[in-house]
Amino acid sequence: MTFANLFCPTYVIIHVNYNNMQKFFTLFLFLFAFTQVSRASHEYAGQITAKNIGTSSYQIKITLWVDSMGLTINNLPYQIQTGGATTPESAALVSTTAVGNGILENVYLDTLLANSAGNYKVVYSNCCRNGLITNLTNPTMAELYLYCDIVHNPIQVNSTPEFSNVPAFFSGVNDTLLHNPLAIDPDGDSLVFSWANPLGAGGAPLTMSALAYPSAPAYNFTVDPVVGEITWIPSMTGAFAYAVKVEEYRNGVLLSTSAREATVTICVGCKTAMASEFQFYNKSSWPQPVKHYQFETYANTPFNMTFSGGVSSINTNTLKMKIIGEQNQFANAPVFAPTQTGSTISGNYSWTPTSSQIRNRPYLNVILGTEQSATNETRTKEHTLLFKVNATPSRLDDLENAQVNVYPVPGNTMFYVDVQNFQHQLNRIEILNAYGQVIYSAKIEHGVHVFQIDCSSWASGSYILKTKGESVVTKKLNIQH
Repeated sequence: MTFANLFCPTYVIIHVNYNNMQKFFTLFLFLFAFTQVSRASHEYAGQITAKNIGTSSYQIKITLWVDSMGLTINNLPYQIQTGGATTPESAALVSTTAVGNGILENVYLDTLLANSAGNYKVVYSNCCRNGLITNLTNPTMAELYLYCDIVHNPIQVNSTPEFSNVPAFFSGVNDTLLHNPLAIDPDGDSLVFSWANPLGAGGAPLTMSALAYPSAPAYNFTVDPVVGEITWIPSMTGAFAYAVKVEEYRNGVLLSTSAREATVTICVGCKTAMASEFQFYNKSSWPQPVKHYQFETYANTPFNMTFSGGVSSINTNTLKMKIIGEQNQFANAPVFAPTQTGSTISGNYSWTPTSSQIRNRPYLNVILGTEQSATNETRTKEHTLLFKVNATPSRLDDLENAQVNVYPVPGNTMFYVDVQNFQHQLNRIEILNAYGQVIYSAKIEHGVHVFQIDCSSWASGSYILKTKGESVVTKKLNIQH
């Protein structure tokens, strides 16, 4: 019997004595364990999402990014945990896509039937991690643990947000790593992002190396809580594991929690076969960023913008440019088909939003410029773009009432206030404690704004949020530590 026969789904009749049979099964168990460990050590990133496809049915999607040396299996084991019970399940491989630099994206799908309202946790775990990971203590004994928490309510159906941008797998030492995982929620719910500790067996946080801890002040690894963009200037080489957590809220109520975990390799002269780096050429025509580039659009009015970029050296490498974001899921999705001419690429981005797409928060997008060599070596540059859909003059009367939305409820260390102020009705936001003292105050400008308020030092209890101006909005806040 050959090595391959051990994993071939056929029946073979063999004649062995008892001792040989013991050796055979010992070898089989060893090879099976070796296969599992080998597969886990080649997994670079992963995530789990749940899409509602019926009142009580969810499509479970598990995405794993593996290197081309890893073993790809057709049926991926995972678990459903609910009501104290754990049920083993299996997801089928539906696609394998090369994403560059020897990395493959494997997508697995399955269906979950939620028989009753309550909390469901979807879990995938596998041991063991790659021994070259710098910022984990003893990574070869640590599991990769991915999860997605779902609060199932048959009266209020919900799909979890999905990270839509391929992870960043390589960056240069002392270079600025700017990457947005781009979590998109199909229901338009409010999302809050944060850095998260990689998890191991049973969902327990793994022990991180103090010298290579991504969130340590010396490393300045930050995750924007509003748009999820990662900013990091790594000062040492190595392979670093991290996770980005996204919490989904609707009307202040937490609906789901999930995370993407990834490993990024920091090296000297990464991808030096390509001498130049992709750059966006017409950024001077983009809106002046306050924190991110925000484009103003208007309902029922075509929006057109030319984006261009390229590399400084003349070569035969392939250039690509795309914009991915929330609008891509709409029937009136934007049109963007850039073309390459020599070492440059450009195209017109066109979108006509509808009146139903006017909303408080801007639509989240990422523009990616990529240079790819003949050997599939890839370098990518990206920026977060926001598209705000405003009412046309004929629709402004429909939005005269100012809107204020607060989440999460209750707050713990941080909460957010979305303010829609189209008609200048509001000019200031204040938060008062139980004694009527103003403990927070900020000016409200015209338009749409998201206030991020740190309440970690506030005492647990009730607070009052008030706005000042022509319109007065009052909301009660609860803080629980």
